Amino acid sequence: MAATNLAARGIVLESLTRDNYDNWSALVKNYLMGEGLWGVVTSVSEISAKPKTDCENWKRENAKALHIIQLACGSEILNQIRHVETAKEAWNRLGALYSSQLKGDPDIEQGFVDDTLHEYKQLHRYVESGDWKNAKSIIYTDDTAIFSTSSTGRTVLHIAVIAGYENIVRELVKKGKEKLVKMQDNCDYTALALAAELTGNHKIAKCMVDPKKGGKDLLTMKTKDAEIPVLLSAAKGHKDMTRYLYSQTSLDQFRNKNSHNGLLLLTRCITAEIFDVALNLIHRIPQLPLIHESDDLRPLYALARMPSAFPSGCGFGRLQQFIYNILILEKQEQQKLCRIVPDIAQVECHAQAEASYVDLEELEKGQHNSNASFAGRLYGLILDLPPVKLLGGLLIFVYLLFQNYILLKFSSGIKELYEQKKTHHLVLKILKCLCERISDYKESQLQEASAYDAMLQAATLGITEYIDAMRKANPDLLWAIDKNKRGIFSHAILNRRKDVFRLINRVNGRKEIIKCRADAFGNNLLHLAAYLGPSSDLDRRSGAALQLQRELQWFKAVENIVHPKCKEEKNSDGKKPREIFSESHEEMVKAGEKWAKDTASSFTLVGTLITTIMFAAAFTVPGGNNQDTGVPVFLHDQIFTLFIITDTLSLFTSSTSVLIFIGILTSRYAEKDFLKTLPLKLLCGLVTLFLSVVAMMIAFCASLAMMLKGSQRLIIAAMSLGSIPVIVLVPSQLRLFLEIFNSTIYARYIK
Repeated sequence: MAATNLAARGIVLESLTRDNYDNWSALVKNYLMGEGLWGVVTSVSEISAKPKTDCENWKRENAKALHIIQLACGSEILNQIRHVETAKEAWNRLGALYSSQLKGDPDIEQGFVDDTLHEYKQLHRYVESGDWKNAKSIIYTDDTAIFSTSSTGRTVLHIAVIAGYENIVRELVKKGKEKLVKMQDNCDYTALALAAELTGNHKIAKCMVDPKKGGKDLLTMKTKDAEIPVLLSAAKGHKDMTRYLYSQTSLDQFRNKNSHNGLLLLTRCITAEIFDVALNLIHRIPQLPLIHESDDLRPLYALARMPSAFPSGCGFGRLQQFIYNILILEKQEQQKLCRIVPDIAQVECHAQAEASYVDLEELEKGQHNSNASFAGRLYGLILDLPPVKLLGGLLIFVYLLFQNYILLKFSSGIKELYEQKKTHHLVLKILKCLCERISDYKESQLQEASAYDAMLQAATLGITEYIDAMRKANPDLLWAIDKNKRGIFSHAILNRRKDVFRLINRVNGRKEIIKCRADAFGNNLLHLAAYLGPSSDLDRRSGAALQLQRELQWFKAVENIVHPKCKEEKNSDGKKPREIFSESHEEMVKAGEKWAKDTASSFTLVGTLITTIMFAAAFTVPGGNNQDTGVPVFLHDQIFTLFIITDTLSLFTSSTSVLIFIGILTSRYAEKDFLKTLPLKLLCGLVTLFLSVVAMMIAFCASLAMMLKGSQRLIIAAMSLGSIPVIVLVPSQLRLFLEIFNSTIYARYIK
């Protein structure tokens, strides 16, 4: 509407799109210049530097210019600059997003060679291209050349580090010594700091960190942002570089007055999944605080945002879960769980050595829990048997040999599961340490440490281990609520996190309060269950009918635990839970009806075809009939009996499947039908159809066996070909069958 009004006044022809920015910007610029507002868009002076009167005028003109730009861009583009406060920022943002003109500038971060180097420009070019021979001739001819800097303050060592030339870095360090390695650019970055942030090449870092040449001081030299190299490396997620720099940096840089650095490193290591360094830091500095005013320093919250770092967030299939459970993490002879060694060769294999852990003595005693899994409990029962105890050590040793030298060597999938289990082991230890720290925290301290925020985040992502560990450390954390008065179980229901939702059955004391609690919008738990679940949960099931079934199961599960009055309560919009469910799932019901009809129609066609074939086969038996008596020639043959039985079975099962699928086609498709009625019908139809196909192929093979007696090769060949339809049908429909079976029979209850 706004764009139309402006167009009518002859200012813009049409709203801004991705294809018309050049014309649109020219028209809007002309209009702003005509109104005397273009200076606001191009101004470079700060508002605070203007006198008070000029400042008021600027605010007024800025508001006018911003209003014109927002109107002219149209309603669709408006959302992208709605929260912008200045006309200049809005104009620049639209130009960056929609301008077709490409303007190139040198990337200062990558260390370009500029014209300020004068006679040393060629030296920097040689180093940048890796031509050490020519660079060396200049350096050894002119002693000051090696210390030359560009306009950004970078030396040839900075250039060599960015380019990744390890041999050149080593030679430059040898020539320039301590003076060169300590030189900083305009942002106070040493060459080591650049290597830490941009390259992650720990071998280059080792060339510069030489205690004999003052290299240790590089580890504590700060940039303008007051960050030391190990913090820069962790921020970029360079794992090997972070491990090496951490092993070389003094602990004094992370504790006491520098505890800010320690908390920042811990948070960044958790975010970058460098869990071994994070765990080591916690163990070596027990007094490291978890409280800081900055939002960037929240290790509890950082860990709660990483569901893939926990077993519950991996989404293993049953086979993967079984393999995961039986994999054993060894305990090294010298436990290295809480130690990072300075030797770089050991740092490279640190992750493998640190996380490989299991107490074999406990395992031999049957005490290994394996995350309370079935496999772990089975270990305990078996290992408690006297005969097994005698051979326990030998059996475990043999299994570890098989695991480490066969399973992990020749199966990349199992190796990946093993690495995940090592990661989970480290993360759970970090969580345990953090929980021990907060066990004595007061409410104010828990808030400052973002513990309540972390609990809500973990509930949203379904990290059951996190919530369980935190509530055991401090039970008050279970009652965290957000600004909308929604607690852990509210977020679990909204995001369909069944494992978190199940915790409600283990809560004592305030369980009844939770069941009746309403949020800021008057929604009780049943209202929240009535809203459409997230796509991440719905996409786990094929077909809208099964997705709707799962939504109904969630609604029923919550309905069973809340107070009966909640079923009829209205929220602030005056709607009951059932009304919200019907409104939010209206489109899904239509899609489910279409999916069920399409599926039933396809299977009805197949069933009808089988029925027709098997009906005709019953009256045209193999070998024909005796012309005098009308009795089949092979009546007393056992194979003929098999033919008749399978033909009859195929006929009746196919007829049954057709009738079932017709029943699906003629269903009323009400919401509640998708919970049990339709899925059960579809399940029975698939079973009977599958039986009819199998029986049909057996009848076919029996018929061939009777007609081709004595020709074994032909019979075997024909039977092999006859099995193809069964082989094709099973994989194609087995997944659908199992999915319906699991959702309708096996996993019909959420709790």
